[in-house]
Amino acid sequence: MSKFSFPHITLPNIQIPGLDRLPKVDLPKISLPSLHSIDLTAIDLSRLNPSAVLQNPVVKQATEIGYTAVGFAVLGFQKLQVRRVELFDAIKARNNTAQ
Repeated sequence: MSKFSFPHITLPNIQIPGLDRLPKVDLPKISLPSLHSIDLTAIDLSRLNPSAVLQNPVVKQATEIGYTAVGFAVLGFQKLQVRRVELFDAIKARNNTAQ
């Protein structure tokens, strides 16, 4: 039984100038409202017109932006998969020529 081990990779130390001047945020001190404290019983949904909401130009534009973002994400993921296959093929070809 052979034991596989990954090669040791050293990542470069990247210095970003001005990073120390950014404001620090302490996340545990941020207080968000609890969803249990929101009272939704006072909202009358019978007066809501869904077709009017969907015809709003801002809602239409936000929907189109969302569709475009999802499309770009799918294309990016597919391109990443193609690059992965190309990389494995290149490594396999390199190992075959080295033997």
